Amino acid sequence: MGDGVSRRDFFHCAACAATAAGTVALPATAWAGAASAAMRGKEALHEFDYGAVQLTGSGRMKEHYDRIHSHYLALDNDRLLKVFRQNAGLPAPGPDMGGWYDADGFVPGLAFGQYVSGIARFAATTNNAAAHAKVAALVDGFGEAIVKAKNPYAGKNAQDQWAAYVMDKYVVALVDAYQLSGVERAKELMPIVIDKCLPYISPVSRDRIGKVDPPYDETYVISENLFHVADITGDDRFRAMAVHYMLNKEWFDPLAAGQDVLPTKHAYSHTIALSSGAQAYRHLGDPKYRTALINAWKFMEPQRFASGGWGPEEQFVELHKGLLAESLKSSKAHFETPCGSFADMKLARYLTSFTGEAQYGDGLERILYNTMLATRLPDSDGEYPYYSNYGAGGEKLYYHKKWPCCSGTLVQGVADYVRGLYFHDNDTLLVNMYATSQVKWDRAGGAVEVAQETLYPATDTVRLTVRKPGNGRFTMKLRIPAWAKGATMAINGRQQAVTPGTLAAVSQTWKAGDTIDLVIPQALRTLAIDDQNPNLAAVMRGAVMYVGVNPWEGIENQTIALPGALAPVPNQDQAYRAGVDGRDLVFVPYYAIDTERYNTYFKIA
Repeated sequence: MGDGVSRRDFFHCAACAATAAGTVALPATAWAGAASAAMRGKEALHEFDYGAVQLTGSGRMKEHYDRIHSHYLALDNDRLLKVFRQNAGLPAPGPDMGGWYDADGFVPGLAFGQYVSGIARFAATTNNAAAHAKVAALVDGFGEAIVKAKNPYAGKNAQDQWAAYVMDKYVVALVDAYQLSGVERAKELMPIVIDKCLPYISPVSRDRIGKVDPPYDETYVISENLFHVADITGDDRFRAMAVHYMLNKEWFDPLAAGQDVLPTKHAYSHTIALSSGAQAYRHLGDPKYRTALINAWKFMEPQRFASGGWGPEEQFVELHKGLLAESLKSSKAHFETPCGSFADMKLARYLTSFTGEAQYGDGLERILYNTMLATRLPDSDGEYPYYSNYGAGGEKLYYHKKWPCCSGTLVQGVADYVRGLYFHDNDTLLVNMYATSQVKWDRAGGAVEVAQETLYPATDTVRLTVRKPGNGRFTMKLRIPAWAKGATMAINGRQQAVTPGTLAAVSQTWKAGDTIDLVIPQALRTLAIDDQNPNLAAVMRGAVMYVGVNPWEGIENQTIALPGALAPVPNQDQAYRAGVDGRDLVFVPYYAIDTERYNTYFKIA
């Protein structure tokens, strides 16, 4: 493998999982001192821990965050644990979950770990005692069942086709329960769960082929959380395992060499695998992983719909063939939304940390508002959003099976809204996104607290107020979106020039009460679907995609002079009207759509 651990030695030790001790003793000679080498990858900026940033006041992001938090907090513990208790022969009260989740479902218990992970993230951010207690109870119930069960997988499909996929969800639950909710039992369970799962997992990292053709399993996504387990336990065998499963030959090596290998790849699984590359860079210091992430982002740009989403029918397309436009007629599954946006948002945050560049904040904002935040809210019995449809007369629909994979990434992704708002280094605070919020920054120069007030993106103005300055000696940077022509910034009323597509830096000795006022003009514009169809475009206002509500049949074939034909609807901040052959077509943000039909792409003059 070229990583210091042979496959033969690695999986000779993996077979030891069946021993009475139930542990895997991976060879560690090549990993002596690996712990001391951890976190060698250089970062330009750092994310804040959960709890340092909170959404406050009102606004679209806060409303969505609170609704999703409440929804998952209300899920019944017995119901979530039932499939694991049944598998272990324990009493299993509560109704069946149904859908994909049950013992005879597609991937039994598939998203349990993500539910625990997401609730722990909400708990740590909001300091919600009920959420912390729920995490502890779910880990206790899961641990009791997993220790007693001979097979850690609750159903045949999970162990035969999705063993690594499901193990990764188990592991992230334990990592977040321990780190964010302080559940000590979660740390004890980490090696037990991994050792029980390992005999069912492919001895080599297998690339996934498409949406329907096996192999399905995603061995190459497990490394991100295995690196975390190595940090928590201090056991380098988990770091060795993380390195072993990196999909280098098919993915990271060609990306690092500048080869666009995205076309025909399974879109979500390869994008989420980039998070494993990010942790490999942080832990191993190998610059190829940083380069691979940068190049992957570059290659993804022409793959994106106006929403920021990608991957019709879950596959990256071949470029320069008009395939995105073609998919509008051939598919209703244009973006695997909660899953894909979760992966994309993580990639944007990793790249912001690694590079400190504004472009990734632009991308994060676009994907958040038009995909994750724009999904239909789940119901009370397992109906969840899955795909976004950008075709003619589209609708926001639930997936046809209950409790799909996107129910797990939905809670994790929304819980992570707070992580994209601010970044820092020792002397700089970056304001990366705009939403009413507050950040508390503990630094050597004293505690800093900054509050943000805005109705963005409904309106164009943002105010930042320094509540606590510490010693006052730090720089504040604000991301100026690349599309924000005419943006202005004033510090305590004093104007300072800004340039779209950059980070506007303000260096001074800050005092409590100091303010920054930012105006971000959100002019209407269009984005073409691909380079072969420059006159087939969607409407954008700033980062937000707009759609035509209640379109009539055939509207997608009519030519409209967009965006010039649009006029504001009186007394509405986010609605525009176009007159089309004597009819009115009203455009609103895609995130404002509920059950109405809509049209996304139009022929433009």
